[in-house]
Amino acid sequence: MIITSQDNNTVKSVVKLKDKKYRDQSGKYVIEGYRCVKDSLPYALNPTLIIHEDMASVFGTEFSRYPQLICADGVFRKIADTENSQGIVCIADKKELLPEYKSRYALYLDRVRDPGNLGTIIRTALAVGFNDIYCYDCVDVYNPKVVRSAMSALTRINTYKVDESALKNIKDNDYKLLCADMDGKSVFKRAYDEAKICLIIGNEANGVSEYALNLADEVISLPMEQTESLNAGVCSAVMMYALKFSK
Repeated sequence: MIITSQDNNTVKSVVKLKDKKYRDQSGKYVIEGYRCVKDSLPYALNPTLIIHEDMASVFGTEFSRYPQLICADGVFRKIADTENSQGIVCIADKKELLPEYKSRYALYLDRVRDPGNLGTIIRTALAVGFNDIYCYDCVDVYNPKVVRSAMSALTRINTYKVDESALKNIKDNDYKLLCADMDGKSVFKRAYDEAKICLIIGNEANGVSEYALNLADEVISLPMEQTESLNAGVCSAVMMYALKFSK
């Protein structure tokens, strides 16, 4: 059966997932695009696929083990968040996690607001092994732009929405707090062999808060020649690799 009406209750619910308030209320979010959906499905919680009618024979067969809804062109375009969609969307449950402070490498993101930056950070964190990400006053990790930028990493990493006091809890759980700031010493000056490390990355425009700076065990930076700063995604990527592989 092909859904042809935009007034279908399921369709209206999926469309509303573009809004953070409804994502929070429903506990669900959207994954869009073939590669992102394919790589996320083994880890996604309670996934349901929504497939464009023209792609039903292709994706319907490839992903036959998962629940599916087939939609007519106009309905699917209403659901899709991208202009040139690949004809497949996945609806999944958000992960609701409580911090366990077990990962050797963690990130504390202090008001990171750009969806592309946050998605890049999440994707890089998975690649490097920073498996816990604490988000204080950041853009929603389930924002569609974040999900696309992070690719499947969002389903395979632990993210926690926290308040500012969480940083003290992280420190109390034996993490060495390393704060990224342009006035810090070069991250390449020493090896980092601490048992547990938490890297603090600040807001794109204003950097890290005074609270984070004061609580940090060490302030580190990237040496630069002809510019004063890099965006949060690039900075965090270089620093994560430096901290992980400086032995």
